[in-house]
Amino acid sequence: MILVGVHPGGRNKFAVTTLFYNGRLPAAIVSSRAHSGVDDVLADIVGLVGEWGELNGAAIDAPLTWAGLPSGWRDCDLKAQRLLPAWAPKAWWRPPNVLPGAVAVQGPALAWALAREIKSGILPHHRLFETHPRTSLALCASDLKPNILGYRSVGVALSERRRHVGRLLGHFGDAGVVKSEVEPPTSPDELDSLVCAITALGAVAQDCGLVVHELQGGEIRPVGHRTLAVLKALP
Repeated sequence: MILVGVHPGGRNKFAVTTLFYNGRLPAAIVSSRAHSGVDDVLADIVGLVGEWGELNGAAIDAPLTWAGLPSGWRDCDLKAQRLLPAWAPKAWWRPPNVLPGAVAVQGPALAWALAREIKSGILPHHRLFETHPRTSLALCASDLKPNILGYRSVGVALSERRRHVGRLLGHFGDAGVVKSEVEPPTSPDELDSLVCAITALGAVAQDCGLVVHELQGGEIRPVGHRTLAVLKALP
């Protein structure tokens, strides 16, 4: 089965990672790339599905439901925020209506594009989740606190951020969750998309041993009924 994780960002930061899972861990990283727009990401996903097999699940690091409250906070945001360990900044969680445009617009736009490809028969029906990779990292790799806090820090040099990314990637490799068939993720955006893909794997292939926590999304659902999934523990 194919699992896709996506971190919507701006130019050259719209990252997508694809895993191939044959029923046993480790899952293989068969692609990890950064694009700039929805069309390129969609073409990437469609091409890999044609090469490797059927798409079974995808997880996007962006809100796919909304709340009607003036504050914009959804119950799932508040519940997920409470899952964070004490050392994790609460500012990691913000209501969907104040998120940067690249995340708030391109994430749902990709969800709509995937739905269009299903209707046209280009992609099979698959499960689609909203997710939050930094929360997943804080829950399943809490002993790597400096790396988790540093890999996206704007005050850290690029070489140092890549070192943090490498250490966090190694955590999943050492745990036997993933192995790389291609050049592995090196940027924070690609790492986030990998964590999204691992979360999709845990939510879809529940026998793999990954522990995923799902929360109901908000009541406004323009891209359908979607749950918020976070990775809580490794096998």
